[in-house]
This record gives sequence, structure tokens and C-alpha cells, in this order.
Amino acid sequence: MNKIAVVTGATSGIGKAVVELLLKENIHVVGLGRNIEKIESAMKEFAHLTDEANLDFVLGDLSDTRQTNLAGQAIVDFVNEKYDGKIDILMNIAGIVSSGLHLNEDGNEVTFAINHLAVFLMTYHMIPLLKKSDDPRILVVSSLSHYWASINWKNIQSKKFYNILKSYKRSKLYNVFFVKEFSKRYHDIKIYAIDPGLVKTELGLKRTNRLAHIIWNSKMNKGKNPLYPAGFMVHVATQEKYLTLSGHYIKKGISIESSKVSYSPEDARKLWEYSEELTNIKFKY
Repeated sequence: MNKIAVVTGATSGIGKAVVELLLKENIHVVGLGRNIEKIESAMKEFAHLTDEANLDFVLGDLSDTRQTNLAGQAIVDFVNEKYDGKIDILMNIAGIVSSGLHLNEDGNEVTFAINHLAVFLMTYHMIPLLKKSDDPRILVVSSLSHYWASINWKNIQSKKFYNILKSYKRSKLYNVFFVKEFSKRYHDIKIYAIDPGLVKTELGLKRTNRLAHIIWNSKMNKGKNPLYPAGFMVHVATQEKYLTLSGHYIKKGISIESSKVSYSPEDARKLWEYSEELTNIKFKY
């Protein structure tokens, strides 16, 4: 029987590459996208890969708690109807970089909201579906940049003295904290933080100013094709050898040490509890 994967950020960059490779492995894919034109384009592009695996999309946004809850519930409803309420893989890939301080309708800084809180919330919604799988796995895309991040409980969302790089780096550190804390609380669902390396994507071109565009383009041109990290991600999501590595930080398919800061159990717990408070949810174990 085909496995079933949910992929956020599925219409561009690493997310789109992951969709392609999952379909080639005959894994059914439910993608989340926020642009109907990009969804239709991806459906056409990958139509030739859907003889043995299904490709479906749910339209949704991860910009704030309300919209993320709607997107999560829409995926749950779709999976309940088409796949009897079970998924095997959750790929949390969607993310942003943002120039300037921007707050969403909850009053949360948008990089923090999309890169961290949306991962937190989407995972929460998918847990009942994952628990029906014999081999449930979650992947969360972090970044090399988290090594240069710190945690400041007086400025956890980087609202004070906002800096585009500091905000992004911290959000990627929070991804690692989340993975480590989740692995302690859930032993039956495996979870991994993924370092994709430098990749050619348009991530830094969507909510950024002209200077950020120039800097991102210079770095992007040195990056690898998104299919490169996507290949390792599919391995982590499917191969047996990763079953013992839940909670680990994975780069090029290999477990490596994350930043020293990320090993603080107290900070991981506090971030988890803070995130539950902000999103008004409570994980059930």
C-alpha cells in the first residue's frame, strides 16, 4: 500500500522538489499551497508521475494562527475522506525571510509565526493522522544559520531592534528546539530537523527589500538544485536506518551536532510552553 505524505510549501523550492521525488517513490502526496496558479502549474508539471501515486493540493496560508488552523483542518478533512484519516509523513517545509518588522493579525512577528508557530500548529493537527501509521515520521526544515542564533527570552520574537538575519536565524533555532522537545514527548512518532544546505530557491525574494534581493541572489547562485537536499529528505522519511535518530539534526542524510544553544532542555521546554500559550492549544500525549 502506498504511503501518504503531507508537504507544506509544496509549490516552490525544496517543497516542490520533495513532491516530485515522493511521487517517483509512488508515495501519495497532499501538498499545501497558498497560490492557486502555482498549484495548478505543479499539478500539470507532475501529471506524468501520478499513474501509481496521487497528487492533491489543499489551498491554505500559514501567516497566522487562524489561517494555519484552517489549513490544518482542511488537510485533516481531506485525508479523512480520501485516506481514512491516516498519513505516514509530514514535511514541514514552508518558510519565509522578511525585511522589516511585520506583525500578523495575532500580533506575532511574521517570520516567527510562519517559520516556527505554523510548524508547531501544523504538527499538532497532523498527530492524530500520523498515529494511525505503522511508521510515522515528521521532517522540519531548519538551516545552517541556526548555529549563529541565540535565544533571548526578553525578545523571543525579535520585535525589538528587528533584524532580518537575526529573526530568520532564531526561527531556525526554534525549529531545532521543537524537534528535540517533540522527540522527548512523542516516542512513537519519529521527527528530524533537516539542514538543506545552501539551495537555489526564491525564499529570500518574496518578502524582502531590494538590498536583500541582491544579497540573496548572490548566495542563491552558489546554491544547489533543490532536488539535491530533497533526495536526502525522502531518504530520512522512508529508510529504516533513520528510525533510531529521532530528534537529530540531519545534513546530507547524516546526523550531526546542532548548535550548542539548541541542547538546552530548559529553553526547549519554555519555547514549547510559550508556543502552546500563543496558539491556544495543548498537545496530548
